[in-house]
Amino acid sequence: MKKRLFSSVAVLAALPVLVIAGLGLWPVAPDVATAGAGGKAGAPAVPEVLDVRGTGRLLTVAPGESIQAVVDTAAPGDIVQVLPGVYHETVLVATDSLTLQGVVADDQRPILDGDNGQANGVLAIGDYFTMSGFHVRNYTSNGVTAQGVTGVAFRDLITENTGEYGLFPILSSDVLIEGSVTSGVNDTGIYVGQSRGIVLRNNEAFGNVSGIEIENSVDALVENNYSHDNTAGILVFILPGKTATEGSATRIVNNRFENNNLPNFSRPEMTVNLVPDGTGLLILSADSTEVTGNTFSGHKSFAVAIVALTDFPGFFGNSPAWDIPVMPEGNWIHDNVYINNGFDPDPEVIEAGFVGADLLWSTAGAGNRWDEAKAKAFPPLLPSSRWPGFAQRAYWRLINFAAHL
Repeated sequence: MKKRLFSSVAVLAALPVLVIAGLGLWPVAPDVATAGAGGKAGAPAVPEVLDVRGTGRLLTVAPGESIQAVVDTAAPGDIVQVLPGVYHETVLVATDSLTLQGVVADDQRPILDGDNGQANGVLAIGDYFTMSGFHVRNYTSNGVTAQGVTGVAFRDLITENTGEYGLFPILSSDVLIEGSVTSGVNDTGIYVGQSRGIVLRNNEAFGNVSGIEIENSVDALVENNYSHDNTAGILVFILPGKTATEGSATRIVNNRFENNNLPNFSRPEMTVNLVPDGTGLLILSADSTEVTGNTFSGHKSFAVAIVALTDFPGFFGNSPAWDIPVMPEGNWIHDNVYINNGFDPDPEVIEAGFVGADLLWSTAGAGNRWDEAKAKAFPPLLPSSRWPGFAQRAYWRLINFAAHL
């Protein structure tokens, strides 16, 4: 009798351990799209010609002449060199392997000015397109955009007051944006969407709703940029209703995100309108994002947050079927510097049940890790790399169960 009683007590005492172990060993169901075909990011048609940049003629455009007229005469491999001056036009580049090169002399460079009436400064649809040395301002939609292009290089560009986006490659692959400055748009200064093989480095973004955004894209490196005085420093999103339905493998390394507290001035119907003032980095439903070596300082709401589309039912709805995976999974936040964040959170942050902090997690998505010993977090305990995998899964399940009580 005593032996049976002892055995029963031992089982009861071990029950919480057994439950936790079971929760941790129980596999996580894959987070997959439940509707749609699943388009691939950055998969334009195979280029018909090889990249022959720099092997053609040098064509020069002087003030008073038309850039478009010279571009229309160019052949693959030509360089269209534009002298300092003000040019009031939109430029369409359909020729492959074309370089559009602004001549920079001291503080003088060519200026593309849309007079607040033209849509795009430059629209490129030819593969292997390079642009450098321009100041693009006063357009209503985009400063410089490349659409469906293999091989995009934007260098030493200034965009200012260009509508929704400053630099805007989309549905492209092999994308490089470096040494550029962008400001004054009502969506994102440097936006790369539905693309693959992306490098953003040594850029500056300020005075925008979002400084930088990687959306529905794969394999992006965001390094050594300075994003400040926007509503949000950087966004990593995967959104429904796009041609590409992937969003993973972004690395955000050695950037400075400072004082991104600008009141959100986007239109109500725009997705970025949901971004609270005082956002350093917001990861929305994206997977396998690594964030390391960055400095986040002076953000009134939070430095880094990980959330899911389903956390915004008023904006995205609660569809029973999504054309994208909706849970943020496998993101790793580690070894960053946090200074004075979360001191006056936007009311939307409080209404969502959060507090101001360095790190926020809505508890959505499995396999997310934080290795930030001195950061202020909400929830106060976040899974780290030191936890074995079963413990991470068990905690994730328990905290979600508690959140729905």
